[in-house]
Amino acid sequence: MMFALRRTSAVGFLILATASRVWAGGISLGAPFGDHLVLQRDRPVRVWGEAAPGSAVEVRLGPRRATAAAAPSGRWSADLKALPAGGPFVLSAESGGARAEVKDVLVGDVWLCAGQSNMQMTLKECDGGPAAADAAGSLAQLRLGSVGRRASANPRADGEIRWRIAARDSARDFSGVGFFFAAELLADPALRDVPLGVVDASFGGTMCEAWVPAEALAGFAREDLRNSMFGIAPSTLYNGMIAPLGNSPIKGVVWYQGEGNSDRPALYPKLLAALFASWRNQFATPELPFIVIQLPDFAPGWGGISWAWMREAQAAAVRAAKHASLAVAIDTNDGLDLHPRQKREIGRRVALLALHDVYGRPIVARGPEFRQAKRESDSLRVTFDTDGDRLASRGGGPIRGFAVAGADGRYRFADATIEGDSIVLRCKEVPAPLTVRYAWAGVPGANLVNRSGLPAAPFRTDRTTEADADIQQQPISRRVQTRSYDVAIRGDGSVTSLVVGGKQFLSNEPGWAGGTTVSGWLAPRNLADVRELGPRCLSCSDNDASVILEFSERRMDWTVANRSKDEIRFRIALHPKVAVRGRGGAEPVELRRATATVAVTGVDIVTDSENGHVLESVIKGHASRSLSLSIVEK
Repeated sequence: MMFALRRTSAVGFLILATASRVWAGGISLGAPFGDHLVLQRDRPVRVWGEAAPGSAVEVRLGPRRATAAAAPSGRWSADLKALPAGGPFVLSAESGGARAEVKDVLVGDVWLCAGQSNMQMTLKECDGGPAAADAAGSLAQLRLGSVGRRASANPRADGEIRWRIAARDSARDFSGVGFFFAAELLADPALRDVPLGVVDASFGGTMCEAWVPAEALAGFAREDLRNSMFGIAPSTLYNGMIAPLGNSPIKGVVWYQGEGNSDRPALYPKLLAALFASWRNQFATPELPFIVIQLPDFAPGWGGISWAWMREAQAAAVRAAKHASLAVAIDTNDGLDLHPRQKREIGRRVALLALHDVYGRPIVARGPEFRQAKRESDSLRVTFDTDGDRLASRGGGPIRGFAVAGADGRYRFADATIEGDSIVLRCKEVPAPLTVRYAWAGVPGANLVNRSGLPAAPFRTDRTTEADADIQQQPISRRVQTRSYDVAIRGDGSVTSLVVGGKQFLSNEPGWAGGTTVSGWLAPRNLADVRELGPRCLSCSDNDASVILEFSERRMDWTVANRSKDEIRFRIALHPKVAVRGRGGAEPVELRRATATVAVTGVDIVTDSENGHVLESVIKGHASRSLSLSIVEK
């Protein structure tokens, strides 16, 4: 098949130059065809491009040849007979003495990895990613394809597509999930010598409907379809990023998306069904496999709705479709970061499903699957399909994550006992259990697995349609007390309280209007990687920024480091009763409330808001900035 790229942060985007070779003589190959590309083995290969209207075109790929005639529009296409795995070849098209060609073409398997920011998140941002990138050159059969991020009002035949050989630099900037998935596939002995092309077509912050063509959305109510971030309208990412890939067959699709639609889970199965059908039609493969990554742990929820409901919608979409698989991702991270770094295990689980469901390997590829729940006196017996791999608890100890309810529908956690392929549930508070929920929370803390360590998917047996409340775990907060001040640091890295002389100096308003924040993508950054570097030093960071807080008796030093190329801002929102003297820049800023005074250096700007003053420091790309806060003695 075709495609390739690089990307910046998990939420940034980059447009690439087209990979097609165009000669002034008047013939070109289509956008997906560039040096180092991989074409799908054992399937007819469709090649296309443009030439002079009415001209004859001859296409060659290794031992295969075909001819075509350019239409009045100049568009031509030719079908080549299938090839087995192999290469490298030269793909060429000739017309009227002009020639276009791409070199180092392999024939193997092509997988398309698509979705939003967690698919877009680069390997270098993932745990173990830099080391994996350093070793990428050993994967001689791997090619990395990337599609330039572009929305379009109409389907496009051209596109920004690039192929690269797997190496340190190309791997670092490639999708982390996509790379780990590919590496696991190539570790299979039967695939080790088969060329593998993995294509990243992802765009952070996007809705599912942005990836579905307009004709497939015709049956949806207009009010049910929404724009993604950046004003990206429905269908426009399909038009700009998927349509240019053309209709040569591919091996399968890995889909990691759902965060953007998680506040409306009821509509998602229908949207995903439309996406499945339209992409299968485009790639001329009615049975094109899809592997859907179910949303992992995430505590804050989304739009006030727990991700448990979106996970159910994803599972329902997969059950309703043929040739679709669900990769369960709960328990892969701590649930405190929207863009978790732990992508290696997700890539491994996707690869297991591909090996079993697509390549037919006789391996254990999924965890226990719910079969039925049956009441037995004061208990509930829940039976699973295990394919003989038996039930177990991750890490040993009691099974966690099951809750039962009686006729009143009030759920209470239950004691769970393994009996063969069943779990027997009992709860003193629910003497007559009727329904069960498992792993039903944003961060469920559930631990049912099989002997291979693969988790059971969340499920429920009730039919409640109302989204209920979810008690969500939050990151651990910290507190620092000296004789001069009292500071509280929330688990997302925000300083939420500074008390001096018995008076609060920071605003407790939500979002930008409260505490300290570091500017992010439309919202403050979640600096949930909080580590104690020493007895008086705390580091709060995400993939691109960090705040190091150092404390002494009467002074604090806060250093903000920016590892991205874009400017960020560090803000301190003050309590409305705090008076400010100074406007920042070279002079210190003095904060007063009653008899307490704090002197601050490192502030660039002081702004006013309806909630009080805000101190701002600007940090350029790949730079750092230090602020000091000193308690002034009276």
